[in-house]
Amino acid sequence: MKKISEAHIKKISTVLSQWFTPDNSNLKTAIERTVSEGFFSFEDVKHQVLALKHTTEFKHLIKWVNQSAADKELLAQKNILCLHAGNLPLVGFHDALAVIITGGNYVGKISRKDPYLLPALLQRFSESMPELNLQWNSQIEQLPVKEADALLFAGSEQSSRDVLALLKKKNIISESTPKLIRTAHYSVALITENSADTMRDLTEAVFRYGGAGCRSVAVVVAPFSLNAEKCTFTDYIEEFWLNNPQLKKPDRSLFHRYAFNKALNIEQAWLDNFLIEEHLSKPGEKFVLKWIKGGKSTLDEILQTYSKGIQSVYSTQEFIGKKAETHRIEPLSSAQKPPIWWKPDQIDTISWLLENAGNKLQQS
Repeated sequence: MKKISEAHIKKISTVLSQWFTPDNSNLKTAIERTVSEGFFSFEDVKHQVLALKHTTEFKHLIKWVNQSAADKELLAQKNILCLHAGNLPLVGFHDALAVIITGGNYVGKISRKDPYLLPALLQRFSESMPELNLQWNSQIEQLPVKEADALLFAGSEQSSRDVLALLKKKNIISESTPKLIRTAHYSVALITENSADTMRDLTEAVFRYGGAGCRSVAVVVAPFSLNAEKCTFTDYIEEFWLNNPQLKKPDRSLFHRYAFNKALNIEQAWLDNFLIEEHLSKPGEKFVLKWIKGGKSTLDEILQTYSKGIQSVYSTQEFIGKKAETHRIEPLSSAQKPPIWWKPDQIDTISWLLENAGNKLQQS
């Protein structure tokens, strides 16, 4: 059996570097359609494209492979079904790339909320590396696969239940099919000071993509109260919004929440399209940041109480790399531009594919 070689990764890196060039008409058209049809703002798409361009350089891809797949065999002829979310531009990129790296047959269900960007990349891979078997469709009923050897899914718990039931009904998967189901939907940050760099990093982590990403910060733990930092933080937010206007807007219920908080004397900051409140309850509401005064022990309590929905935990220099409950603390500055080897739901996608679809290969 063939193994994941440096030459294989080099070819993938070359395709990506060519696709991410500014003069690539394929990418340019996909961006223009995405923006003109109101799926995402140009600023958010640009941010994602530039972040992925950097993190998919050959040196980064080979590091990911060396960490996750040293001396492992390619998943030849294994059908890997990917059901992608659409809450961020190119959000399915990481899973698709993991399948391509491991040599599986990629079968992707493209989100109708992000219909142009990922298919444009897949088309380029199909043209440049015809040995790959890449297939995709925006309709789950039209997915060109009779039986999946593994499933990667990202989305809500409710949608995962509905989708799994449909796939089982169509005999695309069974109870024994390896499944990597990701449903985490927000992240937490611990800051220890209010320097300009820290507050700008926090602003980016909270407000990029309107807070819609699973790596977006929905809870911040800080050593000072919201009231003490409100005016300064608002200045950073306004600076960010001047350069990155928020595309999606909250409905009227967010103002009702503000009025409710006011009646209960909950400290808060109303930003028209976002609400910051100094009150801890189960996170996950759109366009809401929870500000909690405290330190590392407070962070640990939050992680214990709300562990199920948390994707990542961030902090600044003092805590980076340390453990917080089951999480390894990441740099706050990397919240919206993680390295390519980051682990969604703390699981390395390449390792999971090789261990699960690979085991199925050996047993078949």
